[in-house]
Amino acid sequence: MTFTYSGDPGSSTRDLVRFLITDTNAAEPLFEDTELDYLVTTWENGYTAAIAAVRTLIGRVADGSSESKKVGDLSLASSTGSSTGKLQSLIQQLETARFNLYPAAPIVNANSLLKTVDKIDEDSGSDFVLGQMDNKT
Repeated sequence: MTFTYSGDPGSSTRDLVRFLITDTNAAEPLFEDTELDYLVTTWENGYTAAIAAVRTLIGRVADGSSESKKVGDLSLASSTGSSTGKLQSLIQQLETARFNLYPAAPIVNANSLLKTVDKIDEDSGSDFVLGQMDNKT
């Protein structure tokens, strides 16, 4: 398993993702470098890649949701509910930080701003177009 972390989240996006998801211990890595590199290239920024990584961790944790063992009078039980809750909380924190760093920007389809008679029907580009209920015939 390839694991690298420089300790400087500003040096690379992979290190930023590792820092954000607290995957900085080489003895117990959560992700391989290639896995994080895939998330970094798939998503537009480190915060979104970190959110995707935490969602992947939730999927891994959900596979072994609870375990119990009993030997004689001794019994041990473990549940992943608290881990999932912590990971969900981390996702909310990362989403808030991502929104603060990269606020939403409106995107306007120029075709939707045209008069109804001038619009290109095949290129509406949105679910709602001004004049969409107009009778064009």
